[in-house]
Amino acid sequence: MKKLLALAVLATLAAPVHADTWKDLKNSAKQQASDKAAEAMGVATPAPAGAKVYFIEPKDGATVSNPVKVVFGLSGAGVAPAGFNKEGTGHHHLLIDSPTIDYTQPLPATDQIKHFGGGQTETTLTLSPGKHTLQLEFADWKHQPFNPAVESQKITITVK
Repeated sequence: MKKLLALAVLATLAAPVHADTWKDLKNSAKQQASDKAAEAMGVATPAPAGAKVYFIEPKDGATVSNPVKVVFGLSGAGVAPAGFNKEGTGHHHLLIDSPTIDYTQPLPATDQIKHFGGGQTETTLTLSPGKHTLQLEFADWKHQPFNPAVESQKITITVK
């Protein structure tokens, strides 16, 4: 029985492996190493060519009631969840009332910086009555703004 098991193990080890499998494994390992290095060094991902983010809803100057529905628009790129590094994709962040952000670092999740790392394209917010500014920031797989930044125009809304 032990001899049979040893022969089976040797046969498995000696079996030819398809060349594409090794190539795929090698490429995957290279990508993982590259991703870890980019994350550790804070290397900004080049922006997808022609990418634009904008608000579908609400419109600039709108007077709204809580909860405020916000719908994100995107052209020239695709939406993917955070943590998924695929060229030409990213995810949305919503900046409320002009927070200061560091474009060389992943954006922190705060009351003024809302993350949509699941690939969401809309949300509802409860905002205090009065004027507020909203801006979209499109970010890469590691929550870092693209270089150059892909940002919407800042809009102003009034909450009743």
